[in-house]
Amino acid sequence: MSKNISIFRKNGDMETFIAAYDKALKLWKVPYEELMIPTRFGETHIVVAGSADAEPLILIHGMTFSATMWYPNIEMLAEKYRIYALDTIGDVGKGNVTEIIKNRQDAVNWLDDVLSALRLSKAIFMGHSMGGWLCTNFAIHYSEKIEKLILLAPASGMHKITPKFFFKVYPAIVFPSETRIMKEIEWFVSPAFKPDERAQTVFRQFIVSGMNCVPCIRIVPSVFADEELQNLTIETLLLVGEHETIYNPTKMLERAERLMPNLTTLMIPNAGHGLSIEQHEIVNEAVKTFLKK
Repeated sequence: MSKNISIFRKNGDMETFIAAYDKALKLWKVPYEELMIPTRFGETHIVVAGSADAEPLILIHGMTFSATMWYPNIEMLAEKYRIYALDTIGDVGKGNVTEIIKNRQDAVNWLDDVLSALRLSKAIFMGHSMGGWLCTNFAIHYSEKIEKLILLAPASGMHKITPKFFFKVYPAIVFPSETRIMKEIEWFVSPAFKPDERAQTVFRQFIVSGMNCVPCIRIVPSVFADEELQNLTIETLLLVGEHETIYNPTKMLERAERLMPNLTTLMIPNAGHGLSIEQHEIVNEAVKTFLKK
């Protein structure tokens, strides 16, 4: 039997972490259930919502976040789709890790195991940041298993991440404090964004997770080769905030539009990296329109 690999720091408190997660998850305005499914990398935690008979839609969150981040989008999505919001295994969500994802093929194998465990041959995939990169990486390897692709500010993939990202993020991971983690959040979002009570609840979860946990996933998102993106013929929606901080959003869109043959793009006004929270109404409308096509 494989031994579990902990995401908790030496002095990390599991109860505090779970309490913050569950409080944020209660922001979902639709009925949901939580599942644990087996994969070769351990048990993956999934939050499920929507009709069991509806078309499946996989959601993958950004790095050091969790499935709770979809609270502003879930009501719209669950109206017509069966939602499977994953906690990326090895990131700071629920789940039990037995093997660490170390490379692109591991990441593909993990998602393939998830589909198999859910008995899905095909699904719509939607991912934010690192989740967007994981979705694209899977699509490059298994395009036949993806109905449509929705990417929200994907990490790397289409454009390299600015070195400033690592100076902003890694101190908060290596030397966590509430102040450092809050500064990280403030850097990610648009200066114009004023979080409401719900956003503050999820940001609080992010802080609690950072104080008590550290990801054990070892893959760093890379820029995909021109040929890989040119061969990606899946109908794709790519959204990015006009105040994106992890790369130049204009240059990212330019490369994607030049290479990807079946792409719809939109720059979201007054949004930073957390566009699905910051400007959720615009994002929801763009996703809804794209899925209707």
